[in-house]
Amino acid sequence: MEHFVMSRWVLLLLSLAPPPAWSAPMVIADPVNAALVTPHRIETIATNLRVPWELRFLPDGRQIFTERIGRVRLIDEGRLVEKPALTLDVAARVKMGLLGLALSPDFENDDYVFLAWNREVDRGRYELRVERYRLDGSELVEPKTIIEGIPAWENHTGCRLEFGPDGKLWITTGDANDPPPSQQLNRLNGKILRLNPDGTIPEDNPFVGQADVRTEIWSYGHRNPQGLAFQPGTGRLFESEHGPNHGDEINRIEKGANYGWPVISHSREAEGMRAPLIELSPAVGPGRLLFYQGSAFPELRGTLLLACLRGSAVERIILDGDGRPTAVDRLWHNKWGRIRFINEAPDGSLWLSTSMFDPPEAHGAGPNDLIIRITADPAGTVESPAREITAPAVSLTSKTRDPDVLISVACASCHGPTLEGGLQRNLLAGEWQHAGSDEDLERVIAEGLPALGMPPSKEVLNESQIRILADFLREKRR
Repeated sequence: MEHFVMSRWVLLLLSLAPPPAWSAPMVIADPVNAALVTPHRIETIATNLRVPWELRFLPDGRQIFTERIGRVRLIDEGRLVEKPALTLDVAARVKMGLLGLALSPDFENDDYVFLAWNREVDRGRYELRVERYRLDGSELVEPKTIIEGIPAWENHTGCRLEFGPDGKLWITTGDANDPPPSQQLNRLNGKILRLNPDGTIPEDNPFVGQADVRTEIWSYGHRNPQGLAFQPGTGRLFESEHGPNHGDEINRIEKGANYGWPVISHSREAEGMRAPLIELSPAVGPGRLLFYQGSAFPELRGTLLLACLRGSAVERIILDGDGRPTAVDRLWHNKWGRIRFINEAPDGSLWLSTSMFDPPEAHGAGPNDLIIRITADPAGTVESPAREITAPAVSLTSKTRDPDVLISVACASCHGPTLEGGLQRNLLAGEWQHAGSDEDLERVIAEGLPALGMPPSKEVLNESQIRILADFLREKRR
């Protein structure tokens, strides 16, 4: 299995299990900020949205999309329809809410729309569920539960829905901030699931016939997968996943395979577990994946496009005939901020959404997200939305000694930029549970607590930097 490390300074492709012609690492410079060669026009289709999560194209020319706060919306002839097609009472907390949306492969005959969303099932206990609706004009009606009871939490809940070339419904689920079940085949979190459109289980799923397992499972050992893309012609399945400590991933998904979380991450290896095809460090916050197949932008045809949240760009990944990466560049870097999805319309135009009202990583002042359309234009005019977002760069080298920079790289995403609490506990107050001595503290920072979801910092920091972090914590707690 190949392993691909991408940073702002170096892009490293190496072979963990040496395939032919890939015995030596391939080093590629920092992904450049590319531009489309084809003349094009950029339009804002919808504004004042709240985290538009997924969008699909209806056969009648309309578009249908989800907002994470619980609304399913329609766009008709380029205009946002004011009345939602459906409003759900979702648990819209941090990263939860109304997420994935997919159309039935036989939509022109059955009008079925599939939705993934979170709800509170008991006080402080949440689930992810997938339901099927029928689109009746401009309303979604006749809900039917496809699968329910998937553990969920405010962070790491997935969830992308895609229909594959096999006609099956594929579902990504996050670890729900409870990493060990990702390795347990009797639990549905931290998995990629595969179902028939009616919710029944395909007979050729990998664990069918085994006792004490959930036979919906296709692959396991995932942390927070948010993108699935089938390669046209080959049927290969690729997945994007939020990893720990900047170790975001692109994986090649295979039947019954174990992708290692929380036992391994980054370039670590373990028997029977798959390292990622591509590792993206520093983190880009990988969202939707797309194989572009249109003719409007020939320079994109056949490449894998990745919507990036933290990375504030669309990354273009070029693959060889065996599905291995050979080059990466990025489009629209820092132009609109965080990008949640990118999708291809029937005419080959590209549609994408921003995700700026998205605590805790991004704090919008109001419901200010956009849906943008990029269309090939022979006149070469470009009408860009008047909003330029710049992100402060975090520069980390082996000589970095600034605790604030080290915290931003290894700690802030979970414990907050001041370590006083975020998605995880305040590190400056309360009793240590896993570090009884100075040596223990440095060991915990270096090795992490994988079973509890804390990744090892030794993947991104050296021993001296880990010691600086430990000294900083001790000083702040006095």
